[in-house]
Amino acid sequence: MSRKITSAGEEQFQLLANQLARANTHYHFAKRLHTNRQALGWAKDFFEYTLTAHCSIAFLDLCRVYDYHKDGLNLINCLQSIDKSALDQAKQNQLSFYVDECRAKSQNSLVNSLRMWRHNIIAHYNFEAAHDRDGFDGKNPDEPEEIIHSLIERGFKILEWCSGIQGNSTIYQKFAPGKDDCDKVLNRLL
Repeated sequence: MSRKITSAGEEQFQLLANQLARANTHYHFAKRLHTNRQALGWAKDFFEYTLTAHCSIAFLDLCRVYDYHKDGLNLINCLQSIDKSALDQAKQNQLSFYVDECRAKSQNSLVNSLRMWRHNIIAHYNFEAAHDRDGFDGKNPDEPEEIIHSLIERGFKILEWCSGIQGNSTIYQKFAPGKDDCDKVLNRLL
């Protein structure tokens, strides 16, 4: 039997789901712009900067979700707030697995790649990464698109599992409101 999650716990899950939905929406916008980049060639520079901005924000939102600061609103703190003693052995094992994926020394290679990007390019622009981008990419072979796509899905899976063990079985919104506005803009421009 699991304990009932507090409204503060539910709020944490929802806030993290909102962060993931924003990341997913920015990622969706970037994919749509990338798909239509040839047709938007008349404003190539503008749309390249726009595409890059959407990717950067998607990365930034994900960095917040997978952060491990003890005072942060992040997955590891939400997972560690769950009363493990109230769970059966299978759920305790799954919780431990998720915690291992989200802790500072993650067992998930994509989480580690995200954090390398965060530490060297997103939050701090490391001189070595800027000076030798090929070297940085060689040390971090995971493609940014794979990192973003996979960790958004993983984050939702973890949050929905947490909700489920608390008896709520919440399915979180995967996109922020306005997701379809990108297609409206593209249809007007194309």
